[in-house]
Amino acid sequence: MPRSAISPFLIAAALMSAGADAGQEPRIVVGPDYLVSRDGDRPHVEIMAAANPRDLRNLLAGAITFTRPDGGAATKAYVSFDGGVQWEDIVFPEQKEMGGGDPQVAFTGAGTAIFATLATRADETGRTRAFLHAYRSEDGGRTWSAPFDLGASYDHPMLAADQSAGPFAGRLYLSVLYGREYSLGVFRSEDDGRSWIGPVKFLDGAGERGLNVDPLLVLHDGSIMVPFVDFPSNPEQTESWTESRLWTVVSTDGGVTFSEPKPGPVKLTGEEVREARQGTPRFRGGSWTMLAVDRSARFRDRAYAVWASYAEGLPRIVISWTDDRGATWSDPRPLAPPESPEVQQFQPAVAVNGDGVLGVSWYDTRLAPSRFAFHQYFAASFDGGESFTAPHRVSGALSEPMGSGNLVPAPITFSGPEGELRVALISAASRWVNGGDYMGLTASADGHFHPVWADARSGAYQVYTATVRIVDEPPAPPPALGDPVDVTERVELVNDPGSYDAESGVAELWIRLRNVSATPLAGPIEVEIRKFGSGMGDTFSELAPEVLNADNGLSGNGAVFRYDAVLGSEGVLRPDGVSGAVLWRLKLVEPIRIPNLHLYITAREVVGQ
Repeated sequence: MPRSAISPFLIAAALMSAGADAGQEPRIVVGPDYLVSRDGDRPHVEIMAAANPRDLRNLLAGAITFTRPDGGAATKAYVSFDGGVQWEDIVFPEQKEMGGGDPQVAFTGAGTAIFATLATRADETGRTRAFLHAYRSEDGGRTWSAPFDLGASYDHPMLAADQSAGPFAGRLYLSVLYGREYSLGVFRSEDDGRSWIGPVKFLDGAGERGLNVDPLLVLHDGSIMVPFVDFPSNPEQTESWTESRLWTVVSTDGGVTFSEPKPGPVKLTGEEVREARQGTPRFRGGSWTMLAVDRSARFRDRAYAVWASYAEGLPRIVISWTDDRGATWSDPRPLAPPESPEVQQFQPAVAVNGDGVLGVSWYDTRLAPSRFAFHQYFAASFDGGESFTAPHRVSGALSEPMGSGNLVPAPITFSGPEGELRVALISAASRWVNGGDYMGLTASADGHFHPVWADARSGAYQVYTATVRIVDEPPAPPPALGDPVDVTERVELVNDPGSYDAESGVAELWIRLRNVSATPLAGPIEVEIRKFGSGMGDTFSELAPEVLNADNGLSGNGAVFRYDAVLGSEGVLRPDGVSGAVLWRLKLVEPIRIPNLHLYITAREVVGQ
């Protein structure tokens, strides 16, 4: 679908000048959420995402996954060619033996996909180290090159591609942390990822502070801005630390030289740093800063930073920006103030689409403020961050990270002093309780936003995504709808991986609906289990499972599951469209003899579309 020729900014400006209310501004339309990873009950954390500027439907994601043969962590890529509904996973051979972490993804202006990751392996002396690998794909992510090995002992790489029309168009950049002195530097590739130069060092901690890089930005003229944060590097520094803040350096010559650092907004006060070091529970939301830059006309080169601030106690998402390449920053302001003081907000991600619309996603506990459970939310700004729309819930089910899948320990063996053999037991919940150090959000060339996040609705973090559209037109009048009709032959079931608990006898099935007809379908869309029985219809009927969570409360024949809430904000299942997933919980009588479920599906046709 081509991007609208009318900028949302122009529409918003016209409405405001006419005294129109906020309800007439460009609006947000959220589609159903979709499962990206299909590796079963294995956790997936630290998600990043990118969109191909030459193909509206080609998306790329990366994640740390607990999918190695020994149950340990490695990184994988996921690629979609239909706008994010269906995904293929990519396993890199170098990750199989010892794994890795910190995945990064990008597309160049030519449409080349890039995947960068740490890869754990032994060096020539037998010492286990973290090597930095970069892969490239010229077919959107279907097939990948051998890795380019950038060397060992790097951490926290941040990848960006120059998609500008500037003098360094096509160049790739990787900012990294390395060395005992917290050195920061930038690799660059001048040949579409076939080879790399660097790292060019621009700063180190000199034993006085710790440093780490945040996502780097490419401005409209090809200049790059490299953000980083400082923090105490040892307990002695922690006691006297006053504040941690965001800093930036700028390169105007394609990553060859860099400016002196410029201070940005304060991230944490000294007291907050000390409480974080002591493991205060409120710091479960993490504190990484995520950044994006606007390369459109109205707010060109405005760089936005979002993070979870603890200034009010519990984490709240705040935003700050700079219009002068880091020389000055706006005062941090809350992005979506919660209605309840118990609500926590964390794991923000930020992106700007080609029309200059700013999008931010984050985790929010507003629907479950009394426990550690959250949904994914999204809000947009049409005025450069000055104001935001109301938060829109994106995820179709509540995430509860302390599920069994996230708590499975992965043994890691290593040698201690004097030949002592140790085993460290690390789980997704113990190391990445909030789903990782960061989450992904990207904007495709049609202006749509694609949040990609770690979702724990199943008890194990899985990779989920959804499409968020910015729509210029006012809401259409309600469509004409017919009476509910039998659509059983017009709908297919699409299954996400399920689970079974042998102790309780409960099977959990995540079921979606695909509209295989040419007519849009609207709610109420209901799936009724009319009866149980195999063979000619009645075999094993005496072993019919008990339905535990039907929407109409029935536990056997006649149990109904409703799909209205997982159709997205438009409430329509379009031709070839796929709904969000609904959980079916069945208590089985005999798990190896389960009778067939006879289904009857009803919906209303959308007339005239």
